[in-house]
Amino acid sequence: MDANLLSSAADPIAAQVGRFAAGHGVAATSLAESWDTLALGGMRHPGLAFADWTETSALGGLLAPVLVNCPTVAAMIDDLERFHPLIDNDRIIVERGTRHASVTLHAPDGRPSHPDTVDACFALLCRAIRRLAGDQATPTLVTLRRPAPPDPGGYAVMAARVAFDQPGNQCRFDETALLQPIAQADPVVRSMLRPYAERRLAHLGSSWTAAVGELLADRPLGLAEAAGKLAVSTRTLQSRLEAEGTTFAALADTVRRDQALALLAQPDLPVTTVASRTGFATPSAFTRAFRRWTGQSPSEYRRNPPR
Repeated sequence: MDANLLSSAADPIAAQVGRFAAGHGVAATSLAESWDTLALGGMRHPGLAFADWTETSALGGLLAPVLVNCPTVAAMIDDLERFHPLIDNDRIIVERGTRHASVTLHAPDGRPSHPDTVDACFALLCRAIRRLAGDQATPTLVTLRRPAPPDPGGYAVMAARVAFDQPGNQCRFDETALLQPIAQADPVVRSMLRPYAERRLAHLGSSWTAAVGELLADRPLGLAEAAGKLAVSTRTLQSRLEAEGTTFAALADTVRRDQALALLAQPDLPVTTVASRTGFATPSAFTRAFRRWTGQSPSEYRRNPPR
């Protein structure tokens, strides 16, 4: 299998950046190519522009609903470190001191991430934390490896203090920021979703499983289309998945279940809407599937989630 195809399929952030780039007339085969081509085309700060264009929730999966239901900023960045691999191949590392914590971003091989990837991730993170926990949760300092741009004003979305030409890419939070509560966090919802996020994380070691899972998370598709996107025959894809202990049908079922759980975590969203968004023809068909997944109806699950 083409490594670039696998990386793209297994990386929802790369896929979202690809859609952003396509909207600006750029057809790229990698994340770095997307950023570089956008910049060559005259876009200033493509990473910041992408962060302004998208929302964390639009990246899909379980990460966003898990994070927004953490009790504090400290818990949020800890869960971000743990579950970030569900949406991105780059790695987040949280380093804790006695009265502070820092968030750094690295490429999978340990090298610094692309500067625009850093810009996008830090802008999304800082904006989300500020929206959920208030201005007191803003990082005290953001350091970036990139050279200082002629127009650094756009970086204020990260923090009041942003330093360029630094040894590493880092968001630094003091004790006050870390202790800020997340507004409207629901511990019940978090307890519902976190076990499923752990299971998804455990599956990431299986590369073909991860690639197919992320394709399905992007939109529903059949075995033949998935095989085509991964540049293999349907028979080859089936055998690869079987070697990893799963099947295409089982993965499709798991992705649909995870999407249903994430949608049910929104208490104001009717069950009928959840059924429609997860591709069920009728609410009753959704209820039958949900009972098979959890042993409960969707309404029962909302009232009495597993602990």
